[in-house]
Amino acid sequence: MQKEFEQSGIIGLEGFFPSSSIDPIRQRVYASFENRGARTNGYWQYKKNDLIDLPDSEVKFIRKELKETDELQLLDHENLIDLASTLTKNQMDLNSSGDEKSPWQFLITLPTNGQWVVPYSMWHLDFPRLPHNQPTGLQIFTFLDQVEPKGGGTLVIAGSHRILDCQNFMSSKEVKRRLNKQEHFFAKLFSPKTQNRENLLLDKGRSGDVDLSIIELTGNPGDIYLIDLRLFHAVSSNTSNRPRLMLTNRFFCQKSINLWQRHVSAQG
Repeated sequence: MQKEFEQSGIIGLEGFFPSSSIDPIRQRVYASFENRGARTNGYWQYKKNDLIDLPDSEVKFIRKELKETDELQLLDHENLIDLASTLTKNQMDLNSSGDEKSPWQFLITLPTNGQWVVPYSMWHLDFPRLPHNQPTGLQIFTFLDQVEPKGGGTLVIAGSHRILDCQNFMSSKEVKRRLNKQEHFFAKLFSPKTQNRENLLLDKGRSGDVDLSIIELTGNPGDIYLIDLRLFHAVSSNTSNRPRLMLTNRFFCQKSINLWQRHVSAQG
């Protein structure tokens, strides 16, 4: 498993969180939808166009009111740190205390009409690449409810964390520009002219000795994905009949935090 994570930058594990941890959080989310009339007696409420009967603007209010919910304490950070340390052979110097302990964030995507496609314009990194491609940290995704293919799960490019090794900081935009120019796999993915984009999920690329592929994060309650923060990723549309209900968290490398803070201070 360590070797797989080192090569691909992503690992999925089924049933990592027990139902005793996930179920209370899911019920709390359901209650927020029920308070807005979007869910009644255990069923989602749909409009005539088969979409959930809730404006998209309400989703941000749901996230806000759930942000401090006590049930999130049921998710043990230390178990995740132990897992991350094992996968990375303790090389990332991860820290779950103090400022490096990030809060859980809710990922909620309502269903939408239209054809599901692999996007071309939304691929990005959340953080700049560090000098010599030093590791930034890890991101964890877990599922509160089932997320099926085309159900809004995040898309991740496995192996992309191993490409480009520069001496200086590099923004997400610059990394994307270079990949688009230098690598056929990315040029095809980023081009709006590429046809049959759904089939891109089946494509396998290679850059030097690095295997590349697009992975759609799907799973059941309690399943998790652990990904390297250097992986390119993108949001995707939800064309299923239920909201995507997930949680995410990040754990940062202490050395990388210090390096980034010094860089920001120097920029002044």
